[in-house]
Amino acid sequence: MPRITPGAVKGTRDYLPRDLVLRNRVFAQLRETFERYGYEPLETPTIERTDVLEGKYGEEGEKLLFRILRRGRDLDEGVAKLVAATDRGTGAATRLLSDEALRYDLTVPFARVVALYQNELQMPFRRYQIQPVWRADRPQKGRFREFYQCDVDCVGSTSVSIEAEMLAMANQVLERLGFEEFTIRINHRALLGALMASEGVPAGLTSATLVAIDKLDKIGPAGVRADLATAGLEDVVAQRVMAAISITGKPAEVVARLRAETQLGSDLAGDAALRDLEAVFGYLAALGVPETRYSFDVSTVRGLSYYTGLIFETVAPGAPVGSLCSGGRYDRLIGQFTGRDLPCTGISFGIDRIFTAMEILGLGETDTTTATQALVSTLGAANVGASFAVAQALRAAGIRTEVYADETRALKGQLSFAAKKGIPLLAIVGDDERQAQRVTLRDLRTGQQETLSMDNAV
Repeated sequence: MPRITPGAVKGTRDYLPRDLVLRNRVFAQLRETFERYGYEPLETPTIERTDVLEGKYGEEGEKLLFRILRRGRDLDEGVAKLVAATDRGTGAATRLLSDEALRYDLTVPFARVVALYQNELQMPFRRYQIQPVWRADRPQKGRFREFYQCDVDCVGSTSVSIEAEMLAMANQVLERLGFEEFTIRINHRALLGALMASEGVPAGLTSATLVAIDKLDKIGPAGVRADLATAGLEDVVAQRVMAAISITGKPAEVVARLRAETQLGSDLAGDAALRDLEAVFGYLAALGVPETRYSFDVSTVRGLSYYTGLIFETVAPGAPVGSLCSGGRYDRLIGQFTGRDLPCTGISFGIDRIFTAMEILGLGETDTTTATQALVSTLGAANVGASFAVAQALRAAGIRTEVYADETRALKGQLSFAAKKGIPLLAIVGDDERQAQRVTLRDLRTGQQETLSMDNAV
């Protein structure tokens, strides 16, 4: 039989050591930034019950759940019921065969945790979580079926100062990762709802209108107008909606134009949303976030149905991978688990999209791509013991150290090995060094070297 070398499943990736070194370094930077802002770590199981996940992501999101078949007798009974039934809908049939699914995101599991442990958590409760999620999506550049998410959420506060701090945190994270150009698009779901009503969109067409607007980046204004017409929106109403979502400028200018050119200012919900946005823009200035980093984008929708207040997403020019981080306020989601609403705001960092964008933009290419900081040579069997002694001394000093694993290979080959791995330091222990109880340390980045006694080498 011919040898088959299987590749990774479509939409998934293998991560070699050089990839993981960079990823782990980025994860460490993220954790450090989050903890500076008072957020604490949390993890939840890979598998969730489908009744926890269903009804939280909208119709399109629910189609992307990776469902898990029931096992053993439960599966046999489900199949038997499915075979016996002739009038079951697709959803009911699916539930007969599956009652669990892989995590779709980190927000809904977080809501479940808050509902379960609400009496043990000190409110407001701030958490961050970095774990993989799964979506049965069509793989494409920057879009995976298995990928890491990194979520930061605060539950228990209605203050939009939380949103402002999250946006400042997103700005700091992307700056630390080396992104020079990016824009955080900010909007408000209540404002969108009020705008639809004030511009004459019938209640029954609000959802279809927002779905069309959400595709603006992909299909352009003409495509949105066509979708609105297909949905049944009157042309004069569609024209007013398109005019409103096309308002651009500095955040304060957009607020002023919306008050002047639409009916939002006289709508209670619309006016409250505009005041929320004005407060956030003021807080961002106090936090030192420049206006060049964010915009008030009236066309930003965020497709998930659980958002209730401010929403935001971040894009980087030159890296067309979708939103790098996004989120918003969702004050009613946790109430689906507890029976009472708890205010909550969150932001999610698309880790794999961020890494794809970094690759496209050439960020992080000069970083060390190995965890090893020093390589100790092994030049002949007689010197292996001395090499081990040097390695242990380096490790005791906190230096991550690898001992070359072939004492018969010449120094030139060991140097080549270190260079290919990107190891910055070589400790040479040959016959002369062993006999004199010394070690030669060579900086492979500069070529400089020094011979020291073994006691003084670290």
